[in-house]
Amino acid sequence: MNLFIGHTITRNKDGFMLVLYLNPQHTEFADELSGIGKRYVEQTIKDYIVSNFPNLKIKSVNIMLGSLLIATLPFSSINAAADTTSSHQLQLEQFYEYTVKSGDSLFKIANEFETTIARLMSINGLSGDLIYVGQQLKVPSPQPNTYLVRAGDTLFIIANQFGLTVHQLKTYNELDNDMIYVGQILRIPIKKLIETVNRLPDGVFHVGSKGESVRGIQKGLNTFGYDLEDDGIYGPITQSVIFDFQSQYNNLTNDGVYGPNTKRYLQNALLTDHIVAPNPASTLVLINKKHSLPSDYIPDNLVVPNVSFPFEEYNPKKLMRQDAAWAIEQLFQKADQDNISLYALSGYRSYNRQKAIFGSNVKAHGMAAANQTSAKPGESEHQTGLAMDLTSPSVNFQLSQYFGQTREGSWLRQNAPDFGFIIRYPIGKEEITGYQYEPWHIRYVGTPAALDISHNNLTLEEYLGVH
Repeated sequence: MNLFIGHTITRNKDGFMLVLYLNPQHTEFADELSGIGKRYVEQTIKDYIVSNFPNLKIKSVNIMLGSLLIATLPFSSINAAADTTSSHQLQLEQFYEYTVKSGDSLFKIANEFETTIARLMSINGLSGDLIYVGQQLKVPSPQPNTYLVRAGDTLFIIANQFGLTVHQLKTYNELDNDMIYVGQILRIPIKKLIETVNRLPDGVFHVGSKGESVRGIQKGLNTFGYDLEDDGIYGPITQSVIFDFQSQYNNLTNDGVYGPNTKRYLQNALLTDHIVAPNPASTLVLINKKHSLPSDYIPDNLVVPNVSFPFEEYNPKKLMRQDAAWAIEQLFQKADQDNISLYALSGYRSYNRQKAIFGSNVKAHGMAAANQTSAKPGESEHQTGLAMDLTSPSVNFQLSQYFGQTREGSWLRQNAPDFGFIIRYPIGKEEITGYQYEPWHIRYVGTPAALDISHNNLTLEEYLGVH
């Protein structure tokens, strides 16, 4: 359970003040901000800052319980106090042994278990970041929507526990056989997805069919990315959507009729379409066609950065997360110094707004074509608040691949990493990112990661070791 449920940031001339809101279920720490309890809180605060604001100059931290101020701590004291991990602190958290595999790094393991490299080094007593295959590391308990296989478990037992069939559990985890092992982490679909998959009816349905079974089909198609009115009526629009879905699979008859084969393919498509990110607020969260944001996720601390826009009126697409907004302000200041004319065009985009955009593209061009140029709802980086589309007068304030050949586009590619941004969809990496070259789309990942990604010509997928 998270110690903190949210935060706000205030900037002054000396740096930033971070306000952390204590989880009401952890109120024991409100009475114990001394001794061991205080050291635990200090370590957690340090990890929170390293994970979410690695490039902000935090001067002090206020801890709030609702509207009540519990404590004010200088960040310098937090750094000093959090350098060591007490044995009692380890008892407050649950860990299990993780065996290092080929291709693992501390960064990859930290990202998988929603922790930090510093935290892994601290709890394992490591003096450096070198690890070796077969090494046993203590890691935090698995992420939400995952299950740690224990002695005596079988796929049937686990599937039954979560209301799944064995086939669904294997499909969701891309398992080729029934073999599992103690310590293995299995992903579990969120409850809403399980309900949608299980609601897909048996039988044959076509134009003229009506009822709750048809509504279940429509809800399943909408979860996959279509935009149907789930009215329980199998009319020409539902037929055309079924036809479009069937056209994406060579082994399906494209007749617009829902039957057993279409049900099987739709179930599998829903279970393999994407993984819901367990750490959506992380600066390094991976969002692409395989990894999505929860539908109800809205970033904390959305603000309008003090940069140039080609329009004056307020629009939600001006918003960015506070840490990314601060970084893009520094980027634009550098651009001004170098006589580079940049404009911010489109930042934050809500799940519902992305749903409307994608649904419109599907209606106009079909699912396959729409998914090449736009993101399904939940699969857009704009929902993180960490992305911004940039433009310039040289491309008439449009989003154009030609921007990459302009003076502004070249300058952005060379300078963005110094301020924590990457060109998220670079040329030549389309098969990895899943999207066409977009020289205008920058994503905030923090300066260390951005410099590493840029210097090694990587995508975020390659940097994280996840595709």
